Amino acid sequence: MLLVLSIALPLSADTAFATNTTSTNTSLIKTNTTHAVTATTTSTNLTTAAKTTTQAAGSPATTTTQPSFTKSQINTAAASVTSFVQTNHRLPSYVTISSYQVTMPQFLQLITANLLNINKGLNTPVTLKTVTSPVNTTETVKSGNILKSEYLTLAQTIQTSISSTGKAPSYVNSSLGKIKFDNLVYSYSKILNFQNTNQRLPNYVSVAPWTSTTTTTTTTTTTTTAKASASNVQSTLDVIGHAEAKFADVQGQSSASVMAQVGYGDCWADSSWLYNQLTAAGIQARIMGTSSGGILYLHRWAAVNIGNGWQTWDYQKYNSQHYGALGSGVFVVKG
Repeated sequence: MLLVLSIALPLSADTAFATNTTSTNTSLIKTNTTHAVTATTTSTNLTTAAKTTTQAAGSPATTTTQPSFTKSQINTAAASVTSFVQTNHRLPSYVTISSYQVTMPQFLQLITANLLNINKGLNTPVTLKTVTSPVNTTETVKSGNILKSEYLTLAQTIQTSISSTGKAPSYVNSSLGKIKFDNLVYSYSKILNFQNTNQRLPNYVSVAPWTSTTTTTTTTTTTTTAKASASNVQSTLDVIGHAEAKFADVQGQSSASVMAQVGYGDCWADSSWLYNQLTAAGIQARIMGTSSGGILYLHRWAAVNIGNGWQTWDYQKYNSQHYGALGSGVFVVKG
């Protein structure tokens, strides 16, 4: 009896294909080097890791193993996508995570799955799936904030849609209207970017029509966009300001989360609550402190920077109960 051995030689990272007596299928992804962001330092055109094994009958067979990414890797990539959108006013074609070029439909699957894991207190890696692009995207969303409970529900809706159809949703229905695919990727990237920086999920995410993000930079348009952006920021400040003014000033209760539940707290709780709300909305904020008579941080308050330098939060405008004497020795506590 003549025994024939079939030996599968490993392919190098630069090998596009190889021939053998038995055909081997290797999935390749088309590379677009023009519109990409990188979350790591290396890249490859393979979206999956393929390995060749020999079956009992002696014939080679190819199996495909999808890569998985950690919470930290996905959050870092989310920060890269957020920065890219804010700089270029569009989504990148892909983001590189641990040498894999992940398309935006795939990335939406990763970031929503990662978000749901984080909310459950899990650090489970998320497996990359094959997800195709949506068609006929549409949007009717108006500017506003989507609370944590809702954006978590929408994340589960997105996951269910991808699992059942194999493609990213064209849009999802929200309390602010239909949010299109591009805006979903950007909004959930912002959420994970916030989580990566603050080690907690934001209380809400600010959403605006995608057209306001992708506006071109002609002189007239830039002026109009600047006015619209300033209007949106002021609207957000007013929402936060009126909400803060409802909290009573009660000394000794210094937790922002407890204050949100019971409706009262001291200046420590209140300044932390303001800081959390403002930064979650993408507004630069600080917590300021002062000392007097040798007592460190005798008083705390919030400050914001919306493009005209640091300004003390306008407590008086909203009839807040939490603005007191600043004392002396003013310094930054946080931010």
